[in-house]
Amino acid sequence: MARRILVATRKGLFTLTAGPGGWHLGSPAFLGDPVTIALADARDGALYAALNLGHFGVKLRRSRDEGNTWHDIGVPAYPDPDKLALIWSLAPGGAAQPGVLWAGTIPGGLFRSADHGDSWQLVTSLWNRPERAEWFGGGYDHPGIHSILVDPRDSGDIVLGISCGGVWRTRDGGTNWALCATGMHAAYMPPDQRVNPNIQDPHRIVRCAVAPDVLWAQHHNGIFRSTDNAATWSEITTAPRSSFGFAVAVHPADPDIA
Repeated sequence: MARRILVATRKGLFTLTAGPGGWHLGSPAFLGDPVTIALADARDGALYAALNLGHFGVKLRRSRDEGNTWHDIGVPAYPDPDKLALIWSLAPGGAAQPGVLWAGTIPGGLFRSADHGDSWQLVTSLWNRPERAEWFGGGYDHPGIHSILVDPRDSGDIVLGISCGGVWRTRDGGTNWALCATGMHAAYMPPDQRVNPNIQDPHRIVRCAVAPDVLWAQHHNGIFRSTDNAATWSEITTAPRSSFGFAVAVHPADPDIA
């Protein structure tokens, strides 16, 4: 498969493909429409794009022909009176889970599909946690799930990043959940709430491909790293304070480089 980068923007979905002479920009999809997240599923080659169309609401599209044609599929739905604001993250299930997809949304719900996105079910075991009442929005009015990390060694082991709701982990595919933000601190909170794991604001979390226990997090007030699959976190204190941002990437072959 050719090396490809999907770039989701407020003006459409753009595709960069590596070829002779470097990277080449292809024809855009959904030109002029806000695309909040895109996913290339390496398991079967399908492409997914989530759109936030304002008056027409949130839409999900799937392509099975390298983006030449796109078709509407199911959209996650909340119980009343909660309303889906946007789809903020998409992730494939494990290699042995064909058809399984995960979607993280604003206002803070996790959804699972077992049929390539044709239908979605709210993960009520997380939605009904009493701690959710303490979550709050950062740049948005409501909290959102932006990072979904399925462990390549065990598809039932999943780490979530929530802004602002800390880091959560399940080891049984979503039946039970535990807070895993020990070591993070929130400089924007009063001193007595500084280390409360449930109000931490990780902006993005990524996992190293060759060392799955190593995670990197771009936090609202620093960069944090875990070497025990999110059980504990340590701040990278040598990082400049100007490192505030919303993106982080870890080297695919060296867990010490991000």
